[in-house]
Amino acid sequence: MDLMHLRRYALPLVLMALTSLFPYPTRASDFAVSQYGRVTATLPWAVALEKGYFTDAGIKIDHIISGEGGGTTLRNMLASDLPYGEVATSAALAAIRSGIDIVIVNTASDHIGEIALVANPKGDIHNVRELQGKKAGFTNPKSTSELLLRLALKEAGMSGKVEMVGTGGFGGGLTLLDSGGIDAAPLIDPILTLKPDKYRVIFHFADLIPRMTWLVGVTTRKFAQEHPDTVRKLIEVHRRGVDYIYAHHDDAIRIYSKVWQQKPDEVATYFPKYFGYKGEWSQGGFDKEALGKMSEGLQLTGESKGPVEWKSVIDQQFLPKDLQKPL
Repeated sequence: MDLMHLRRYALPLVLMALTSLFPYPTRASDFAVSQYGRVTATLPWAVALEKGYFTDAGIKIDHIISGEGGGTTLRNMLASDLPYGEVATSAALAAIRSGIDIVIVNTASDHIGEIALVANPKGDIHNVRELQGKKAGFTNPKSTSELLLRLALKEAGMSGKVEMVGTGGFGGGLTLLDSGGIDAAPLIDPILTLKPDKYRVIFHFADLIPRMTWLVGVTTRKFAQEHPDTVRKLIEVHRRGVDYIYAHHDDAIRIYSKVWQQKPDEVATYFPKYFGYKGEWSQGGFDKEALGKMSEGLQLTGESKGPVEWKSVIDQQFLPKDLQKPL
C-alpha cells in the first residue's frame, strides 16, 4: 500500500510511463511517474533522480512528472518507447487476465505501511469485535483497501459479520464516518500520526497483515525480450534508491519533504517508522509469504478463483542473481 499515500488513492495503481529514454540514452527526457510525490512507494525514484542514478545507468531525464493512475496511465506506459512501470499487483494480474502481454519483473513494496481502520472517538467501537453488525468503509470495489479490509476481517475471525461499504476514497470515508454514515474507515498518515485524538484506532492493518506484495514492476514481454539490459538497469536504479533510503534516513526524509512538499518537522514526526517496516521499499526480490497473502486477498475479493500461479506471471531473470529465489 502504498501505502502511506496509497494509502491516499481510491484505486491503488502506481504506474510509471518512461518516455523517449530508449534507445536514445544521451537524449534528456521527462520521466512520468503515476502518483509521484503522493505515494510513499515512489520515493526511491526521487532519490535516484537527485543522486544521479539514472545518469549512471546511461539514462538522462529532465525531471519527473507526476501522473494520475488508472487505465489511461497503463495505456500510456504500454505505448511508450520504454514500457516499464510500477503497478498494483492486482492491476498487473487483471491486465494479464485481460490479454495484455505484460510480465512482472520485480517487487517494489511488500509492506502495506501505516494504514489503520479508525472509528469516531465519541462512539462505542473500541476493537474489531465491536464491529459486528456495523459498517466499515473501503475506498473502491476491487481496490487494495477492499482487499486489505477483507483480509484483516478474516484474520480477526470477523468475515461476513461486518457490512463493507465503498466510499469513493479516503476522504469520502472520513466524511461518512464523521456524519455517521459508516462506523469505521481506513486512515493514513499524516493525519493518523499528526492528529492522534481526532479518530480512535481500531487496528493497524500491518498488525494483521505484516507482509503482502501489493506493488510490482512490470514490462511487456516483447520489450523484455528485445531489451533485457534496459530492464535490468531500471531495476538496479530502483534498488540503489531503496538502499540509499535505508542507509541515509535523514537525507531520505529531506528528499521526501522536498518532493512531497511537506514540512520537514512534521515529516520527521511520522516518517521514521517507515524505516522499520520490512519491505516498505523492496530491493526487487520476491517473497513467497508476501505473494501468498496477496493471492489470498485476491480470492477474497473475487479477482482470483484460486491461488495465483506466480511462476506464469513473474520472470526473475532480470533481477540480480542474489535476489532470485524459488517461487
